[in-house]
Amino acid sequence: MLIKKDLFDTIVDTNNIFVTIKTTFILHNYRNSHGKCQIMLRVSCNGTERIPLSLYADPKLWNAEKEIVKEVSSEEADLNLLINREKTKINEIKIFYKLSRRTPTLKNFVRDFKNDMSFGNFIKFFGHVLQERKPTIDNSTYAKEKTILNKLKAFRSSILFTEIDERFFFDLRNHLAKIGNAKTTRNGNIKIIKKYIRYAVKFGVKLNMDLDDIKSGPTAGDKIYLNQHEVELLYKYYFSDFISSNRKLAVGYFLFSCFTGLRFSDVQNQKRDKLQRGYFHFTHVKTKKTQNMQLNNKALAIVDHCPELFTRHYSNNHTRNLVQETCRFLEIDKKMDYHTSRHTFGTNCILMGITVVKLKILMNHSDLKETQTYVHLAELEKNAKADLLDNMF
Repeated sequence: MLIKKDLFDTIVDTNNIFVTIKTTFILHNYRNSHGKCQIMLRVSCNGTERIPLSLYADPKLWNAEKEIVKEVSSEEADLNLLINREKTKINEIKIFYKLSRRTPTLKNFVRDFKNDMSFGNFIKFFGHVLQERKPTIDNSTYAKEKTILNKLKAFRSSILFTEIDERFFFDLRNHLAKIGNAKTTRNGNIKIIKKYIRYAVKFGVKLNMDLDDIKSGPTAGDKIYLNQHEVELLYKYYFSDFISSNRKLAVGYFLFSCFTGLRFSDVQNQKRDKLQRGYFHFTHVKTKKTQNMQLNNKALAIVDHCPELFTRHYSNNHTRNLVQETCRFLEIDKKMDYHTSRHTFGTNCILMGITVVKLKILMNHSDLKETQTYVHLAELEKNAKADLLDNMF
């Protein structure tokens, strides 16, 4: 079904001044070797610009009034579908301008059309902004937010901004729970989704609700760590003769973090030759803060033992899966991820007598309260040993 040509052509700005956007599909004069002309979009709004669409039509079949081609074969029918897709995109942009009460300009309309900024559909908007942010964020952040976008696509194929309300978030939380996401994971996903909705609001999208009414909830779950005995088991297995090469690489990265406290993103950025010197200077990916670090002997031994370490890399997920498999093999019954190594470092540092202030510096925390959690974990670890007396008889 064709969209009416002049639908929402007239937009009213906040001062009730009428501003007109007119769009027309026309053919370029030049004919290619097949005798076809490129279809152009002519946009008029206090000026005129023509946008090439990379669609080509036989001028003999072109209907200038309807702005489509006469369908004499399936090829023309397919071309009309593509033309109508462009018309739908134009209409979405115009509707967005109208609902957000924004005064359109030629420059902004051309920008939004070329970038396919489908403001009516949140999923499309999320995807576009994520790609725009990709060069400015680290790979782990991009991968995490890409995963959340894919969850949204699995939840609903299309999410209009007009559909985002309290019920939407209620249904989304239920969906995330059904696919097995923990409560803290669900909270973290909601937090990221709210961030992208706020990006849309900055562009002028109007919501049918107050986004501040939706609380993301705490995203920090129980910190899982390996105690000293479990670290020793993993360490000895790493240096054994029967560990496979792929597991050695994954476990090597994990153990390196257990003895340095570095995040996965920071580990991935290190160079082997610099680490082998035992002292290096780097910038944290997450906090953007610089830090000088001296490696302890065990961390150096881990690097020296595997020549591929810090020259060959696995993804976060693949590393986690291999470490989980290894821990199950060693009968370490804990739910592992790469961040477990950082929690292991923090907890065991406190158990070994390192002060909280010193640990804050080593872990590059901005707030001492964040470091204090490892004091609590260390106390729990100490108290857990009292249960050994239950096995006396």
